[in-house]
Amino acid sequence: MRRLVIAIAAAVLVLAGCGGEAIVPPGQGGHGHGATSAAPPVPAAGARFNDADVMFAQMMVDHLQLGISLSQLALAKATKKEAKDLAGAIDATQREELSMLKSWLKLWGKPEEGGANLHAAHGGQPLLDDKVINDTKEKSGAEFDLTYLNLMAGHQGAAVEMALTEKKDGSNPETMAYAERVVSTRQGQISQMLKAISEQ
Repeated sequence: MRRLVIAIAAAVLVLAGCGGEAIVPPGQGGHGHGATSAAPPVPAAGARFNDADVMFAQMMVDHLQLGISLSQLALAKATKKEAKDLAGAIDATQREELSMLKSWLKLWGKPEEGGANLHAAHGGQPLLDDKVINDTKEKSGAEFDLTYLNLMAGHQGAAVEMALTEKKDGSNPETMAYAERVVSTRQGQISQMLKAISEQ
């Protein structure tokens, strides 16, 4: 599993272009990583949208909820400082994004639900689901930290893939701008997690 996730995450970085915006825990500003976890406010989405925009938003709602659940678990159980810091920054950022996407779907008159089914129809999410999160609860110490970093690296890699598809097929300007932000921030997160994994 460790080698699989590292390979997937590294492949995503190559596909999307290396680099990305690193994240830091809330309250630390740009110290340590040269970037902040607080992104500029994203405007409410306009009324013009297509099916790709809706699919991306719905899939990301499901994706963000899973990421928040895993990061909440890491905030409670992680022992490695970098793992806990990453979990805190990811949790805060993704809660803001989740609220934003739900407001966009409401504006468009589209349901929030359906992201999990869309994931299944497009190859699924093999690295993270409710069962995997529950199984992770049984781990502790360094084993938990490594599992969290591996799972989240793969999970954020999937977000990059979805965002790249939205950038190609979407039509709503705000949704496409958000997809660009997802690519940048998740690349930074993946880079940090791969570095932390290599140091385990």
